[in-house]
Amino acid sequence: MILIITGPSGVGKNTIIDALSKKLEFNFSVSHTTRPKRVSEVSGKDYHFITDEEFQSMINNNELLEFEEYGGFIYGTSRKELDQEGLVILDLEVNGATKLLNNNPDFVGLFIDINDEELINRLNNRGHNTDFINKRMELASKQRKYKDTYDYNIQNVDINTSVNQIIDIIYKLEDR
Repeated sequence: MILIITGPSGVGKNTIIDALSKKLEFNFSVSHTTRPKRVSEVSGKDYHFITDEEFQSMINNNELLEFEEYGGFIYGTSRKELDQEGLVILDLEVNGATKLLNNNPDFVGLFIDINDEELINRLNNRGHNTDFINKRMELASKQRKYKDTYDYNIQNVDINTSVNQIIDIIYKLEDR
């Protein structure tokens, strides 16, 4: 099963996926990006950090299932990442997730969100300036317009509740 988790930046997707990994066995699809690595990130675990030239080569060689420009950097999912056995979870930006779901009806889409006040607090806590936060909030508003096209929507009020809701969804889907 391919489960795509998406939502605006800062809603807790990474935290949810990390918590899921402690309760559930799955393979995580590691995206490729041209974005610089953050201090806490590990290449090959959080992302495959590559150059613009390497990314262009992957595009030219048809190695990517989808790719999107986001925040001035390119992100993409390699075809190899979906060849893993069992449950595969992808953490994708909304445009890339929507494209993949539209072209792959067997994939399951899950949209994560939080309220605006909490989103602004999280972006502030990441050290972003007001201009950046305003742009992200505008983008979040645009992205939320797609949430009803997803199979499931989770309002991430509490991490444990969100994780348990996702586990329930996965078990329900596996029982089909």
